[in-house]
Amino acid sequence: MSMSDTIDAQRRTSPSAASLRSRRSKASIVSTTTSPEERKLVRKLDWLIPPWIAILYFLSVEDRANVGFAMTMNQEAGHDLATVAHLSARENNIGLGLFYVAYIIFEVPSNLVMTRLNPSLWISRIMISWGIVVACMAAISQPWHFYLLRFLLGVCEAGAWPGFAYYMTLWYRPHEVSSRLGITYLAGPVSGAVGGLISAGIQLIDTKGNLYGWQWLFLLSGVVSIIFGICNFWVLPDKPESNKRFLKGDEKKLAIERLKTSHNQEDSETKASHPQYWKGLCERLKDGKTWLFVILYLSPVMAATSLGYFIPKIVQQIGTYNSIQVSLMSIPPYVFGGFSVYVVTTISDRTSVRGWFIIGCCILSFAGFAILSFSPSVGARYFGLMVVAGATYPTVPLTMAWTANSNEGDVAVASATGIVSSVANFGALICTFALYTGWPSDAPRYIGSNMVNGGAMLLAAGSAVVLRWWLQRLNSISSTDNDSSRSKVYLL
Repeated sequence: MSMSDTIDAQRRTSPSAASLRSRRSKASIVSTTTSPEERKLVRKLDWLIPPWIAILYFLSVEDRANVGFAMTMNQEAGHDLATVAHLSARENNIGLGLFYVAYIIFEVPSNLVMTRLNPSLWISRIMISWGIVVACMAAISQPWHFYLLRFLLGVCEAGAWPGFAYYMTLWYRPHEVSSRLGITYLAGPVSGAVGGLISAGIQLIDTKGNLYGWQWLFLLSGVVSIIFGICNFWVLPDKPESNKRFLKGDEKKLAIERLKTSHNQEDSETKASHPQYWKGLCERLKDGKTWLFVILYLSPVMAATSLGYFIPKIVQQIGTYNSIQVSLMSIPPYVFGGFSVYVVTTISDRTSVRGWFIIGCCILSFAGFAILSFSPSVGARYFGLMVVAGATYPTVPLTMAWTANSNEGDVAVASATGIVSSVANFGALICTFALYTGWPSDAPRYIGSNMVNGGAMLLAAGSAVVLRWWLQRLNSISSTDNDSSRSKVYLL
């Protein structure tokens, strides 16, 4: 019997994956919307957790990517970071890449530590340590200073983004995660837009207090992150089962029960078992879906990193602009990208669909890179940059939410999101080492760099197609499982 005959036979003898998903996700959604107590609880969660984590992620992206603005701030006066620290374009890219070397090495361990400790405490540690490093970047005067501090920034910040994704699964059910994670990731493009305004303003105080504009940028950014890191310990609640301040009585009981029905909770004995802990990590490493998610996540990370670091440089090369104009013209792509994140992730949660949105965004991103590369007019190329931002940014939270939704239990979710985020950051490493300013002969149009990113987005679309087919097959198998307590329905 051929593969197509087998699939047809399964379709005739079992409910379709679409109807199965419709029935189960509908039942899940009804259970969350028909209870006034649960609606009240979710609203309470929504007023605190997504907005606060969005602020933390905003500071994370701002502190990581403001080096892109520092390289062009007050360039006409020779007061930019590159000139003051005697950094060549290649040395700049090495410093950017070293951040991701450290990030890749320490991300999975950081995420796993979070499953053993109070999450708010660990997130506070991450923030305070990276804030200190960013503030120290104001003292850069030699290339090796830049290398060392960028590496240390990666060590300190490792685990922040996948840790935020894991934290969301501690409080929200699977079909609720994408839109909340989207609100968090919205802070990424917003930080780019605000960063443009901040850098434009700080350039006006260049040399005040015997500090260059970029030194003020690093110093202020670091201090703000330290302050929020200290506050985070009291603001962000612990896990539902151990929380004492945020939820009381019936609210706490309801928060625990609603997650148990979604297979998101493990019993305390399992969580405390070291053999089970490492077994869960090994299982994720051996799971083929994990590595498909790695491929799927790597491409958007590479493209989003390009936007985060190189939009000022791309805008600078599109036309003839001074440094303040470059900062201001970098804002609209970030704003449009943020708007797109909110709309796409919200619709994804409401429809309980992940794959088709990711596929569509990846294809649109490729089209944007092509327009940016080959259009002869300045206006059309800037429009292409807008399309790239609007299509690329939503794929990052969608993929991370899809990864979390496709695993069960604290250790599995933390391991999978940590592995996917860590390994996929090789895409960011490739971008910072080899693309744009790291590829001198590709200037000024950066056609090669753009099309590498565009081709990677097509690869991501193909990975999403395969993942959707795989999870659909698993849903079909689970529909015939007599033990409904062990069957899991995957979002497609």
